[in-house]
Amino acid sequence: MKFIENYKRYGIINTINSLFSKIGIKVNLYDTIQKKKIYLSKKMHELCKGEVIDGIYKGSKFIYSSDYVTIKPAQLLGCYEKEVQQKIFELSKKNNLKYFVNLGGGDGYHTIGSKVANMFKNFIIFELEEKNRNIIKKNFELNKYFEDFEIFAKADLNFLKLIEKKIEFNKSLFLIDIEGDEFKVLNEDSLNYMKNSFLIIEFHHFYSLLDEQKKLLEELNKYFNITSIKTGNRQFSNFKILNKFNDDEKWLMMSECRPATMKWLICEPKVLF
Repeated sequence: MKFIENYKRYGIINTINSLFSKIGIKVNLYDTIQKKKIYLSKKMHELCKGEVIDGIYKGSKFIYSSDYVTIKPAQLLGCYEKEVQQKIFELSKKNNLKYFVNLGGGDGYHTIGSKVANMFKNFIIFELEEKNRNIIKKNFELNKYFEDFEIFAKADLNFLKLIEKKIEFNKSLFLIDIEGDEFKVLNEDSLNYMKNSFLIIEFHHFYSLLDEQKKLLEELNKYFNITSIKTGNRQFSNFKILNKFNDDEKWLMMSECRPATMKWLICEPKVLF
């Protein structure tokens, strides 16, 4: 039944991709929508010259990478995770923060963007994929930054030992986007270390059990005042650069390709030192 429902919802090509993925085989079959996204990604990179044209990260430059094809238009329009951008900006300015620690750096969108926006002085990035780590480095260099950042591999249970002497915890913001591993890495010990820091956690509820979610929230609540944000409205009519695209294309470019409605936890320390 699940196979049939998957076929009805996503079509034969995506169903085949999913089946091969489950047995560890990566295939590159694209349906009509995916082909359109690839076209739009390349077109927007060309039109924007690889530079963010609006929003807090305006002026940030990024190389073209096929790994981020589906979200590239939203990134260059400046509306990708716009609510997260705003929270990073608010927390950094309100609390005079100096260190930005990004677990799950991807292509460096938030680290590069917040560097260009002059929000922090030092940047530490953890990223699982070597290819992505190289992309992050190239993006820093593209923006003429050659120091004040450090890139590590996967953030495991001991990641804080690598950086504890490099940062001041009460002057640090941790952005955590590690595809469900937040339920492993953010445990009683690590949160006790980070209790004077500010955290933004991408909460992957669809990759976790209810017990895991409850446990993490209980641990966070010991040390932090917690609020949450979700993806809000997007206005493609604000962008003249999109005037010649049809509505279907415009909405595809606004998509962040989420498997479900995403939520981020904003954690501010209950006691500031």
